Amino acid sequence: MFATARAEIATQRLADFRRVVVADDAPPVAQFAAEELAQYAGRVAGQTLEVVPLSRYQADADGLSFFVGEAAGEKALGQKPGPWKIEEWLLQTVPQGLVLAGDDRPGKALSLNIAAGSQLAVYTLLDETLGVKWFWPGAFGEHVPARPDAELPVFRIRRTPELIIRSYSVGYPGKYHTEAFNDEARKWRRRTRQGWTAPAVFGHSWYGAFGFGDKEKTAELVKTHPEWFALVNGKRRPPQMCTTNPEVIEHMVHHVLADRKNAISTISPSDGGGFCQCERCTALDVPGLMAYDGKTPQLSDRIFTYANEIARRVREKDPAKGVGMFAYTFYNQPPTRIEKFEPNLYLSFVYPAMINVDPQMQKEWKELVLEWKKVSPHIVMREGWGNHYLLDLPFPHEEEIMTAFSFGSECGFVAAYGEGSKAFSTQAPNTWAVMRMMWNPKQDTASLMREFYRMAYGPAADAMQAYFGTFRDAIRANWPNRRLVVPTRRMAYANLLNSWDILYPPSVLDDAEKCLEEAIRLAPEGEYGDRVAFHGFGFEYTRTLVELLRCYHDLANRGVDLGGFVNFESLPHDEAKEKELLRRAYELGEKRETLLLAHRDHAAIDEGLYAYANDKGIRQWHAAVKQRLDIGTPTRLTLESLQKP
Repeated sequence: MFATARAEIATQRLADFRRVVVADDAPPVAQFAAEELAQYAGRVAGQTLEVVPLSRYQADADGLSFFVGEAAGEKALGQKPGPWKIEEWLLQTVPQGLVLAGDDRPGKALSLNIAAGSQLAVYTLLDETLGVKWFWPGAFGEHVPARPDAELPVFRIRRTPELIIRSYSVGYPGKYHTEAFNDEARKWRRRTRQGWTAPAVFGHSWYGAFGFGDKEKTAELVKTHPEWFALVNGKRRPPQMCTTNPEVIEHMVHHVLADRKNAISTISPSDGGGFCQCERCTALDVPGLMAYDGKTPQLSDRIFTYANEIARRVREKDPAKGVGMFAYTFYNQPPTRIEKFEPNLYLSFVYPAMINVDPQMQKEWKELVLEWKKVSPHIVMREGWGNHYLLDLPFPHEEEIMTAFSFGSECGFVAAYGEGSKAFSTQAPNTWAVMRMMWNPKQDTASLMREFYRMAYGPAADAMQAYFGTFRDAIRANWPNRRLVVPTRRMAYANLLNSWDILYPPSVLDDAEKCLEEAIRLAPEGEYGDRVAFHGFGFEYTRTLVELLRCYHDLANRGVDLGGFVNFESLPHDEAKEKELLRRAYELGEKRETLLLAHRDHAAIDEGLYAYANDKGIRQWHAAVKQRLDIGTPTRLTLESLQKP
């Protein structure tokens, strides 16, 4: 054992490190951490670092050593570094090198559900001290500086992440993506220090709780217990339930208590509308208080009466059991008649920071968070950073993302998760802001984006910042002019879908292209040139899709129903013009599919989003165009077609 207490410890040179020591029987998460440290620290130093099993390590070996994991850390420190809090990690300098250890649990090395404290320590060292960055999944999404003269300060750090959940999804179900991409995505999520070790779920619950996946079982339940279901226009029907029905409440209590896998179990309603109109349910609504669409009653009082009652009954039977509940759509406002939630009720506050490009909306959002804080002891950030509303188009809102994390941290948010996208070629700045703030929501944000552009694009940093800034400035200038299909200033899919030509008129795309051309001129061959070319692909997709959406909108104005696009101008019928638009829409739609298939192994555009919509029979715009042109060729993007060799 090493007697470190009396030893002289000083700054260490990276070049003096020779090996990474890890226990022979270390958990997979620690083994992987050791391999990653050897690879990346070695590349930074310009030398090979060997991974050495603890059983073969010699205390008198020349040079310094990295000691990764519990057992190796104990050897170097002369005492056990544990016990550990969940996901706690340690960086501590010793005379013989550096200890990187933490709360490591058995399980798959790349599973976010497995605590990997040693990995958090390793990636913190690589990122914050040695300057290794991971902008997106894949080899040219990483930056590894050559720093053979790098020095390591004296470390004595022991921390746990502020957010107990840190999760950014990279698109639609992984089965739609190639295994090559999925493998890189799993590594990227670990390298960006994400984690979901808290056994908690917050999603829509009734589908699983009442067996809606089985059509026969659902039909039988509707027949035998019609009163359990929402009363809509005089009929009882799924997918919503009657939240004041005592048997529904008791069923959900049993459902939560039966879930032994999770410490926090979800009880959230089904997605969409169709909520109950029975007298008991509507009696809990506040008269005259309407939801964001101006048509539906605000349902918060009835929904959270349901949630609070379930949480109370669950706590009586199991004080340690938590209940997860969305604050979402028609119940996204705090209830007016409930002063406090039960202490075991966790609120998953659903919102997209992108709505805060409207300064008034950001002000109202902050006020809303403060109101929720009064009633809820536990608030979880449930975001839509790159959700399907955007169709993988650019929508830079890094400032709003950083503000949301900072303010949420001040207000005590305990976790953060949400929808991202595989569309890093168009949305990379947003993702960078999410990743940095998710790991440390209290950090100074002043230079955060400047660091991104400098590290990712080198000599082309200013040009790339101007490129994304062109879209950001256009959004801020044109956002007030968007078409309001739904009369709300909040984010509504129909409003955004019908307004892309307003947000990004041709002049904006022309200006962005000039910035991109300048970036191409400035970026040297290698990683910087590769990244700029990557965004060049994203721009090609952007120009293609914006023109395509404009075609769809022009067709809608001529009375062609494609689904979702609204006729705002009622143009006179012109068969020749309609045919011209349909042919152009077909060409652009085919090009869109080609682009979606072009970079499946890379984090470029989310072909899964498009294929998922095809499989579900939604947003079938291209199919509708082909039908009108009497073109019978099927789409190239479905789960079945994507899984073919």
